[in-house]
Amino acid sequence: MAHFARFFSIGAMLLVLTIPPVVADDTPSLESRIGDVFLRSMLHWRYDYGKMDTVKAGVACIPWDRIDAAYLDEAIFDALGFSFSVARDEAAVRIATQGCEQMKARAEISGCACEAILIDDRAVVTVPEDAAARLR
Repeated sequence: MAHFARFFSIGAMLLVLTIPPVVADDTPSLESRIGDVFLRSMLHWRYDYGKMDTVKAGVACIPWDRIDAAYLDEAIFDALGFSFSVARDEAAVRIATQGCEQMKARAEISGCACEAILIDDRAVVTVPEDAAARLR
């Protein structure tokens, strides 16, 4: 029995040594960072998205080809749309997208696509794989 206990404890130690430690990743996700660019863009136009009533949505014309680390840290989106105090998520996104498309057309902006970024305070943007690979 002592032989079994010794064998069991050696096996348990080997198992513990092979399991990688869990490390907390405090790095914000790309989706979250895109959301930060949207919030910074809203503040540039003197709108505080955080103070708007729910259900709300934020949409921006995202130039995926131009987004790099500096863009995420400093830039603003050229065309935005937002909605608040709407009954449903889908309606909030539809209204915000219409606003973004109108701003894009009026300012004659090209090279971007109006995409939903936030619903309420939840990031819903999907980062294209090529942009994600470039930003890693």
